[in-house]
Amino acid sequence: MLDLNDYTSLEKLLSKLDDDVFWKPVKGEKLAIEQFDEHIELIEASQDWGKAENHKKGAVLENFAMFLFSRFQDVQVFKNKRPGDNETDIEAIMSEKALPPFIKNIIGQRIICECKNKKSSTIDVGMVTKLAEIIPTRGSNFGIFISIKGMGGQSWRFGEGKRKKIMYSHQLPLISFTVDELKEIKEGRNFYTMIKEKYYALLDEVDDNTSGIPLEEEDFIKYTLQMVEHFKKCELLNDEEERSLLMRLSKRYGLQ
Repeated sequence: MLDLNDYTSLEKLLSKLDDDVFWKPVKGEKLAIEQFDEHIELIEASQDWGKAENHKKGAVLENFAMFLFSRFQDVQVFKNKRPGDNETDIEAIMSEKALPPFIKNIIGQRIICECKNKKSSTIDVGMVTKLAEIIPTRGSNFGIFISIKGMGGQSWRFGEGKRKKIMYSHQLPLISFTVDELKEIKEGRNFYTMIKEKYYALLDEVDDNTSGIPLEEEDFIKYTLQMVEHFKKCELLNDEEERSLLMRLSKRYGLQ
């Protein structure tokens, strides 16, 4: 029987394991790469389909999401569940066994994912609000959008602003991926790592109370890098401190 000391040791071990243990990378696996390419090719082809095939278009992106979430360790993935009148596109129920700290403490047992396969529109306020309302009814506290155009708006405006307000007021993280961003997975990026990076970028941006940040024109990460450069020019950082800070930013936000 596992006692408290053994459990603590297990948690420490899990915290040190590479993300590849919890989400199986595509790179280096021939069949997975072929499947990945097939999903991307079909998504791109679907952009020219007519309105009569909108339902089929949606299914194409949902199938890609199913492929991604199914690569988590010991996960159950469901498509088009209907809790009451609110349908969810994808629900991923994480393992109840050995979970790394981020999944256990931040993501939780269940991820709700909404897919929007529209080439001409972004994720708007209504979509963000709807996902935020559905999530707690499904016993979840983490939402992901996968779309073609991404989140609409900037700073605290439109869809982007709404998700920040929800994070600020309710500590409910809603992150967003475009299909183009997810193409990096084929080159070796880890989907779980990317989820963590998106979460920390949202968390830090919402928590930043500095006045005068020009978020209307520039995103948070770009501005942060500019501040590092500014501090270096002002000799507030030496070379070693600058390198160390850039490495920490790279690890947290996945900078390339």
